[in-house]
Amino acid sequence: MESAPFPSAAAEPLYRAAVAGGRSSVEGLAERVGMDLAVVAREVEVLVGIGVLEIRDGVVEAAAPRIPLEQVAAEHARAADATRQIASVFGDIWNEAGDRLNFVEVITDEARCRTVELKLMDDATSTVDGLCVGPVSPRKAQTGMEIPRPTTAPGFLAAMDRGVRARGLYGVSILEDAEGLAAVHQCIAAGEQARVFAQVPLNLMLFDGRRGLFSVPGQRGARRALIIVHESGLLDRLIGLFDVFWQMGVPLSAESQVVDTLHGGPDAEEQQLLSYLAAGLTDEAIARDLGVSARTVGRRIARLEEVLGAHSRFQLAVQASRRNWI
Repeated sequence: MESAPFPSAAAEPLYRAAVAGGRSSVEGLAERVGMDLAVVAREVEVLVGIGVLEIRDGVVEAAAPRIPLEQVAAEHARAADATRQIASVFGDIWNEAGDRLNFVEVITDEARCRTVELKLMDDATSTVDGLCVGPVSPRKAQTGMEIPRPTTAPGFLAAMDRGVRARGLYGVSILEDAEGLAAVHQCIAAGEQARVFAQVPLNLMLFDGRRGLFSVPGQRGARRALIIVHESGLLDRLIGLFDVFWQMGVPLSAESQVVDTLHGGPDAEEQQLLSYLAAGLTDEAIARDLGVSARTVGRRIARLEEVLGAHSRFQLAVQASRRNWI
């Protein structure tokens, strides 16, 4: 048996108008809510099929909604259960045919990649956690590869509107790209907790702790492939990986600015500043020697911490030492 049709976003204003305004023609209802007649006619047909509207002699009238909508919910629940059973059977067929692992799926078609990303985000109900390497440098792109511009993940803002909690850890290159940082600011404004770290290893999304999604570079000019990880020991490891890197991240705020990359290394003054930090000098002592204010020293240190993905003076000195800057 087919499940009952599901009302769209237009259903609420139509039903509200039908209840408040009393009996009306479809045309009158469309005029009352200020919507296109064809859209209203289709939605009225759906609502009549559900049983919350009735049409007699061309006149639309509202009906009590609870029993009809409970029936619709029950039918869709039965359909969802049936779909899950079919998915399980199909999954067994797929795995038996190719001796495949049943907790991972690989997707290489870009259009399907986008569809899957949106579907997983739309299904999220409690948490979305992500690692983001950051914008791809044109120097690192393979020949013929399309480089996407940084933007929010598909469906992310709608998920935040639903009350989903989000944490995002970004590679330090996000601080070198104005578009990328603007996208992060948009996520922070929507409620995301954001941090930055110098060595984010991969692009990974975790949905409700039940699904994982990470991307790998595509071959022969393809932009990427997606790997979906279902509940398994592998997913547990990915969740643990995110937690480890999250603890090492430096908090980002809506005031974080784009910084220079220092790919060529620090200048003489920055190198002197790092040397003083490694030696344990206070901001005031460094400021006196450099002939600047302690506040200026603090700003320069904060900038270096963002560039190197450090979240303490000690870590900043360690990172600089690893790069042979001091």
